[in-house]
Amino acid sequence: MRFLFLLFVLSSFCDPELETVWSSLSDITNPTREDYQKLDTYLLHARRSYLDPLRISVAAQIEMRAPYESRLNRILQFRLLGPNGEMPEMEILSFSGGSKDRCILLYATHNGIYQSKMEKLLEEIRQSGFQGDVIVRRGGFPNTAHGGLKLCHIPYAFKAAYLCEAKALGYKNALWVDLAMHPLVGFESIFREIEESGYFFTNVGTLEDNRPRHLLSAAKSLGITHADYPLIPHLSSALLGLNFENERALALLDTWICALETVKPAISWFPEELSLSVIAWRLGCVPYCYFWDFTCAEVHLGINGTGRPFAPFWLDTAR
Repeated sequence: MRFLFLLFVLSSFCDPELETVWSSLSDITNPTREDYQKLDTYLLHARRSYLDPLRISVAAQIEMRAPYESRLNRILQFRLLGPNGEMPEMEILSFSGGSKDRCILLYATHNGIYQSKMEKLLEEIRQSGFQGDVIVRRGGFPNTAHGGLKLCHIPYAFKAAYLCEAKALGYKNALWVDLAMHPLVGFESIFREIEESGYFFTNVGTLEDNRPRHLLSAAKSLGITHADYPLIPHLSSALLGLNFENERALALLDTWICALETVKPAISWFPEELSLSVIAWRLGCVPYCYFWDFTCAEVHLGINGTGRPFAPFWLDTAR
């Protein structure tokens, strides 16, 4: 039986400017170029007061302002169309004869270097021997055919939306892969874990370990306090896997989308990870392993002084 936990403090969200844009679109599930232009104009020029906690946090920084400013700029620069008005593209590449058993999700906006990063990762996936489909999105927003654009103003909500799209397309197991992640040994262990446990997550410590970057307003909206931080694994969103035949995974995705729709849980320096971490913790999801036991930094490629096999992935820092 499907189950849905409302694990956060529900609050209504209303942005009159955004409501006006939505009401002016010809079809939010099948947008025209003009529709995308309207949304991009909103993202670029609207007041977006719901982002004020991030702006205030940046202003309060003294020694560490640069990384916070960089993160905020990436949020503010998010666009749906390309710099020359390029329309979104989506394609499904099959490396296994069209099976719906598993898929990898890749998404690149037209900002900066993300398109070239995706092409590099796509080739690495091909060379890894992966058996399954790779869904590739260039620009736009995932799950548009099912109303995904209703989340486009929410920082990093495209990850949850993309998992929803994989489910809607009929896949059983889906894995979101950040464009900074590079496979060294393939994906079999991950998909085996998704199949057996219903999900795949890694953690980067607890919320307490990254406490300064969790804004209190976002934490409160999720119904947690500082006292809960040491208890809650901080999940990385670099690799996110779900089995859509697993009820716990379905409940997690449904609840995550509900939380993001209220906006406030995503207004933090880990926009998608704070809400994901709290919901997964409340549902009893246990991370597969520590992120840095599964991934190495680029500078450590070829170095193995720990006595264990090389990490399955390495992480680049280009943004």
